[in-house]
Amino acid sequence: MLYQTQRLSCLLLLVFVATTSYAASFEGPLTIKNGHPLYALLDSPSLASAKPENSFDLNFSYSSTYLVDGNQNWHFGIDLETACFDIQLKRLIGDSLEFGFDLPLIRYGSGFMDNYLEEYHRDIGMPGAYGRNKRPSNVFLFDVTQNGRAVVRAVPNRAGVGDVMLEIKKVLYQKDGTIASVQGFLNVPTGDSRYGFGSGNMNGGIAMLLDKPLRNDVMLYINAGLGLLNRLSALQDVELKNYYYGGAGLEWMYSTRVLFNVQMIIQSSPYPKTGVRGADDPSMMATFGSRYKIDDANSLGIALTEDPDTAGAPDIMAGVEYRYRF
Repeated sequence: MLYQTQRLSCLLLLVFVATTSYAASFEGPLTIKNGHPLYALLDSPSLASAKPENSFDLNFSYSSTYLVDGNQNWHFGIDLETACFDIQLKRLIGDSLEFGFDLPLIRYGSGFMDNYLEEYHRDIGMPGAYGRNKRPSNVFLFDVTQNGRAVVRAVPNRAGVGDVMLEIKKVLYQKDGTIASVQGFLNVPTGDSRYGFGSGNMNGGIAMLLDKPLRNDVMLYINAGLGLLNRLSALQDVELKNYYYGGAGLEWMYSTRVLFNVQMIIQSSPYPKTGVRGADDPSMMATFGSRYKIDDANSLGIALTEDPDTAGAPDIMAGVEYRYRF
């Protein structure tokens, strides 16, 4: 399946190149949100640009996650695929202040990718990776328990609204293309936490963002932030930890219409010590993707994301996005 995705990406890029030019400008990092259910229910942050803007984004991601492990205190039964449709609106106030609104729509299901992933891991010499071969293919499981009591128990093929994220961004420094900003965000508990769509509580965080041009056609993006969490209020309450996250990305302006992105984001676990590596270790997501500028206002993006450390992130995630700047 990965080979087929690469072929599709190459075909799209060839189409991108064979078009006329528009004004050259950077578009910012690709919007990649963690589709792992333990992180999706908290609406974890994604890599962001320090530059405030007026924009409307539609993002769709599809991912596969497997975490079936436990001990006498905790058990994580997660074997599913996640579809997430994310709606973002950003509004510039003056020259240096941005307000943002982010609404995720989430659906957990049994999916179809298990056989393809098993074949892919056999081809690269990692048969039985993640332990997925211990369960029947494409059979839904999302059941998290603590001390024998259910924390989250989801049902297959059910969709729901996630927690809304409200964001404010303020530019602190701007000179010669370099921009430094501070960002604050607040998660509003609009998702049903019993089924893994939200946390059931108000959460928030703060981050420093930096955009630094390395050349006329290459931009570096760096984020460092702190997530301030309360608790997960689902079928039972779980005290959460504040988390740290950091990310970096490069955007290369191949032409005035085609841009390439490579980026990575790392987040410490927001959960108490469970003794299960897949929940305790930091999440890492490495992304390669591209954007095509239809014109000065409209662009399309594609992305493929892997988890280098096999903890806290989907095994594989693919995404497409549409952006309108106004």
